[in-house]
Amino acid sequence: MVSLSIMLGFCACDKGKQSLVGDYSYKLSGELALTDSAGTVTYQLFHRNGQMNVLKDKYQKDRYIITMNEMNGGCYTATVTRKGDSLVLAPHEFTTHLVTLSSLPFPAQEESSSIVYRVRAEGGGVLNDGMLLLTETWSGSQSGAPQVSLSGQKMTIIAEKN
Repeated sequence: MVSLSIMLGFCACDKGKQSLVGDYSYKLSGELALTDSAGTVTYQLFHRNGQMNVLKDKYQKDRYIITMNEMNGGCYTATVTRKGDSLVLAPHEFTTHLVTLSSLPFPAQEESSSIVYRVRAEGGGVLNDGMLLLTETWSGSQSGAPQVSLSGQKMTIIAEKN
């Protein structure tokens, strides 16, 4: 009887805490500002989605590893710390390709081109009913010339558990 009471006590401690670990499908969207010597243009980020995996970090309590695999082939990892249902994304870096059109005011742009940017991101969010709702801030720059900086204040990631 004593062991049953102890077991029920352990179960009650975890009751109500949502599991963060698992496989998710995610969508990412937001608005970027691209700036060079000619000025700034706003770029709407569309069609970023893929598979997200959340793994428990075996070396640190309340820390998790997130892997994001985009359908177009890009991938990156980040670490997140959990405080209840609140999440804090540690600063992380990745590369991304943006397709720009000749209507952008940047010099030396061809009619349509894919430009590689090195991005630094950080942010946070919440876990709510099996969904991750994350917001990141991005900053970065173009690889090569002409030099173009990138910034995004509210990059939104919505991930639903599979």
